[in-house]
Amino acid sequence: MIIPPQYGSWLAALGFDEVSFGYSGIKLFSSAELDKAQIGYSVGVDGQSLCDGSPGRRQPEWLVIGYDTEVGDPFIVDTSDETLRVMTAMHGQGTWDAHPIARSLDAFGETLRVIREIAAGREYPVALEKNPLPDDERDKVLDKINDLNGGEVGMDFWKILLGMEC
Repeated sequence: MIIPPQYGSWLAALGFDEVSFGYSGIKLFSSAELDKAQIGYSVGVDGQSLCDGSPGRRQPEWLVIGYDTEVGDPFIVDTSDETLRVMTAMHGQGTWDAHPIARSLDAFGETLRVIREIAAGREYPVALEKNPLPDDERDKVLDKINDLNGGEVGMDFWKILLGMEC
């Protein structure tokens, strides 16, 4: 497993490891948790690799750095990409079909900051119900996320996180 050397300093500079918005959320692993976090993804409980590099399989250069708190899908950094593109994939499907959600680890961090800012007072379902995100504000947030990622990633994940149907 390849852990990018900048991951620890990136997470420290981010200043938080979890963002909640209504029912949705993102939890990130600390550097110390990364080895254990790979179990069930790149390695089995016996330590054997689950990666063979074939299409539809978990790739050896993928590093799970966190998960979606609502459904448990992993957030994956592609360590073969020098920008450390961030992806997600539905788990338990029998194949891995990872989709980019941030063009780089840095863009992912900036995106999380944007989400965290608008999540204030909307961290839990009841709080979000009492203080819904207005459509125009949601659209501005999605535009900002798209800009942070240079238009290089699909926006479905972020729309779903913000409560939109896709």
